[in-house]
Amino acid sequence: MKIGTIPGGHFPAALFLMIFLSIGSNTFATDTPDFLNQKKRPLLLHRPPKAMFDDRPTILQLFVTIPYDSIETVSIFYKTNKMSIFQEIELDKNKGAFTYKFDPGKQEGNTLSYFFVVQKIDEAVHAIPIGDSGKIKPYNQPLVDAIEHYEKRLKSLQ
Repeated sequence: MKIGTIPGGHFPAALFLMIFLSIGSNTFATDTPDFLNQKKRPLLLHRPPKAMFDDRPTILQLFVTIPYDSIETVSIFYKTNKMSIFQEIELDKNKGAFTYKFDPGKQEGNTLSYFFVVQKIDEAVHAIPIGDSGKIKPYNQPLVDAIEHYEKRLKSLQ
């Protein structure tokens, strides 16, 4: 065996390994962008129904990533076009989601406007939906006749 050689002809791999280990680990580290160090905002997820019917109830659900023990209240604020102010209903958690069953037979109107608000114990408040200006922008859903809705849908599929 000659001096300066590694048995088996693995000299380039061994040299690379020694150089790699001798270089400090911070040489290859990249700086973490500032936005990753910021606190993440909790996720409030609601998918508005494709259609809300004027003759049958609709379940409106809100999913939240905030731990349940740090939530003080979760509410829905809603009004129809026949109401002058928003009504607040406090929601309970049911099967992982905060749910509200909107029954159009109990309220008059042709449209429904609504938004959700989550108040945490530490007095932080989160809402959905939020518009581009950062203000609450309620969902606006027309209450449609189910028969007409499905007739239109059937015609569009033909």
